[in-house]
Order: sequence, then structure tokens, then C-alpha cells
Amino acid sequence: MSKSDRADESAISYQQQNVLPPLTAVGIAKYGGLLSAGVSHEIVVIGSLPRGETTQTVTFFIVDRATKTIVSQVNLPDASNSFNAVEMRLKVGRYASAYDIGTFDANGEFKLCQFISVRSSLNPLQPGGLSGE
Repeated sequence: MSKSDRADESAISYQQQNVLPPLTAVGIAKYGGLLSAGVSHEIVVIGSLPRGETTQTVTFFIVDRATKTIVSQVNLPDASNSFNAVEMRLKVGRYASAYDIGTFDANGEFKLCQFISVRSSLNPLQPGGLSGE
């Protein structure tokens, strides 16, 4: 048997194997609450950035308050002299009654952001302050 015969035989046996998708049916069932079936809900990230020179970009994580599941993330400057108002509309696959937004410290502890919040149709912005309490 020549090298090319072995290569052809190997290719044929590879084609006959059942290749599973990256996430199996069991995995989809297990993470069903995290995976949306094409359904998305709009949320709004709103608030004001601190005034000052921008020194870094910060990744803020948006978390379903009830389940502590990360549903999205946004990258914003740590401060700004040019603009301060933040209002971003995002689509998320998980609809929740309340969301939190913040960062994770070096120990993995979630730290709630004090100057921006998240609202949805279930927790609209209240007069006189940020929602998400």
C-alpha cells in the first residue's frame, strides 16, 4: 500500500465519522436559559461618565440581577472631558425584571457601577435618579 492509498483511506474514514456540533443537544438543554432562539430584548445603558482625562477603556458587564448571569457587556472610557452622557441601546437574549452593570475586581467580585445603570421596559427610568436599584 502506497502513502497516497493510506491518505485516501484516511480521508474516507474521516468522512464517515459523525462529527458533533460544538454544543450538543444536552448542552443546549443545560444552557437553554442563556441561549436565545433568535429572540432579543432591548435594554438601555444610561448615565454620565466622570469628568476628566480618559486613561483607559473599561469593560462593564451587564448582569441579570435575579440569576447573576452576564447578558452583555459594553466598553466605555473611564472618564471624559469631551462628553459625559451615556445612552446606549442594546439587544440581549435574556429578558429580566432588573439588570445591574459593573466590573469585576481582581478577585472576581462584581462591583456595581455608581454612575451608569441599565433600564428595560420592566424597570423604566424613575424621575430623579438612575434605575436599577
